[in-house]
Amino acid sequence: MNWKDYLYFQKRDRVAIILLLVLITLTGGIYIFTRPQQKADKEEAKPSGVRVITNTDTLYSNTVSTPSEQNKDKASDYPYQKKLETGRTVELNTADTTSLKKIPGIGTGFANRIVKYRNLLGGFADITQLKEVWGLDNELYDKIMPYITLIPQVKKMKVNSADFNELIRHPYIDYKQAKIIVDIRERKGRIESLKRLRLLEEFSDDDIKRLTPYLSFD
Repeated sequence: MNWKDYLYFQKRDRVAIILLLVLITLTGGIYIFTRPQQKADKEEAKPSGVRVITNTDTLYSNTVSTPSEQNKDKASDYPYQKKLETGRTVELNTADTTSLKKIPGIGTGFANRIVKYRNLLGGFADITQLKEVWGLDNELYDKIMPYITLIPQVKKMKVNSADFNELIRHPYIDYKQAKIIVDIRERKGRIESLKRLRLLEEFSDDDIKRLTPYLSFD
């Protein structure tokens, strides 16, 4: 279109064309001035995003422990128990659980069982009685023997005054044996010695042998 042709438009058309040109000019100017700013804003935003990720990683690393750290924490809950050196021993009837745990092969579980069984017996009369502790097999028995000594000291149970519950509490006396002892006392009076118990079918020779150190007929 030649510029002279513009003169032949009506006034209304010329005004519309002028407004259109103004809008085009303004739009182009706004685009030119705002595009660099948007680009700059994006470039400034990138380091911020990196910092957020870095901070998140730092936070994660500070709050989540590694497997080795977790194992270290678990190990600290169970302090290491120093074991006895070769040639050192503990006395079986007087040792507490702490002393027993110093024996190689003996942990908290076995130490507690040994003390509990010793109390039920009234003390160990023979070192082989350790084999009667639940779970303590021949292999472990042979392993711990070099670290144990025994001074036989037992608490005797008074056959003629112990009630039924006291009798049956002893590991070597069962229900029938406790009942017959109480029945004999009630029917015939005092039991004078083990000879009387040997006559009863409830007691075998092995029973009498095991009970001998633990019974008193006073």
